[in-house]
Amino acid sequence: MKRLLRSYSFRLTLLYVGLFGGSVLVIFAVVYGATARYLTRELERAVQTETAALLDARTDGGLPGFIEAVNERTSDAAYHTTFTLLQDSSGKRLAGNLPTQQPKLGWQDLPLPEGGGGADEGDTIHARGLMVNGFYLLVGQSTYQLAEIREFIARSIGWGLLVTAALAVMGGMVMSMGLLRRMEAVRRTAQEIMAGDLSRRIPSRGGGDDFDQLAASLNQMLDRIQTLMDGVRQVSNDIAHDLRTPLTRLRQRLEGARHKARTIDDYAKVVDSTIADTDQILGTFSALLRISQIEAGSARARFTGVDLSGVLHAIVDLYAAFAEDQRQALTAKIAGGVIVHGDRELLTQMLVNLVENALRHSPAGTLIQVGLEREADGILCSISDNGPGIPKDEHEKVFRRFYRLDASRATPGSGLGLSLVAAIADLHGIVVSLAANQPGLRVELRFKPVAEPADI
Repeated sequence: MKRLLRSYSFRLTLLYVGLFGGSVLVIFAVVYGATARYLTRELERAVQTETAALLDARTDGGLPGFIEAVNERTSDAAYHTTFTLLQDSSGKRLAGNLPTQQPKLGWQDLPLPEGGGGADEGDTIHARGLMVNGFYLLVGQSTYQLAEIREFIARSIGWGLLVTAALAVMGGMVMSMGLLRRMEAVRRTAQEIMAGDLSRRIPSRGGGDDFDQLAASLNQMLDRIQTLMDGVRQVSNDIAHDLRTPLTRLRQRLEGARHKARTIDDYAKVVDSTIADTDQILGTFSALLRISQIEAGSARARFTGVDLSGVLHAIVDLYAAFAEDQRQALTAKIAGGVIVHGDRELLTQMLVNLVENALRHSPAGTLIQVGLEREADGILCSISDNGPGIPKDEHEKVFRRFYRLDASRATPGSGLGLSLVAAIADLHGIVVSLAANQPGLRVELRFKPVAEPADI
């Protein structure tokens, strides 16, 4: 309960209660004032009507008729809330049920005489005084009904505010408890993740509300973090395994030179081999650094319109002669004028890696085809061959860093080429997939369409 009362949502609820209560109070005050003014006008209208009736009696019957009309109203039970006074110029009361008064003209509020009608309910008279041919006439009405109505409205306002505040507080507590449960789920998940369980995810109720959308975004972020952490662990293991061999070979060669080399030529051969091994190791680290830089996403700032058709034509022209030397055929079926959004250098490197892989890992007589076409929902680029291909259960593994098929371990390379392809594709939002070409392998790259042509 203490945590609930200290929660931000509950404090926000109290703030809304205050604002809403203040608004309701203002509305009630306006209603109260308008009602009171209306009742006061009605009371004054009744006084004016009674005054007019008395003046008519004076006109018809003179002073005796005037006095008789006043006395009739004083004695009539139907007028028990009406109070009158008629006194002469000397201050003597001629008729009425009010004590003599110092003549005062206009509207005034007088205390209710003891024993007067309505004495139990009200204690004032709202009256009007006027001079009629030297006589002072005072006519008024008891205000007890007006006081009762005002009191009723005030009680209604008080109870309304009390009920409003109670309902708002209870509603705020219910909302806060629901919010705290959702926040507790997030906190508990975060603690489990910090404890080392990266597979934990924030639960979602499936309602599609703001919390579910936030949970989905956070879970996507956690998926990305887990992928990166798995990649870091994989890279650490792969570096330990794949670089151990060249480093061991490098050490053995240096140790052999120290014990067996006798001439300058022997030392020169060892130095040349050592430099070659060192260059291979440096190349591996350069590739790893390049992948890390791409995954960081800083290259997005350089994105612009890229003529993908021209890039593919240039790559095919560049490697056509190399394919002929390897007794392979490199053909192309490229749609013209295809523009994509991205970094030209990175896209070129990605496509070069794929074409080089197809050439390097295919035997003589292989046909490599490069294709580019427009589809209804995007752009499809493909590099296919009729070589040995890749087993289906290896399709996902080949994009891991340092992963190499058994048949490829005899060829030069570090196993980072397709990892670089995956990193560049992910940066550009390209969907990469491998499929059997019956025979051979087909690599498909699906680009997002460009909404508007960009300047190249």
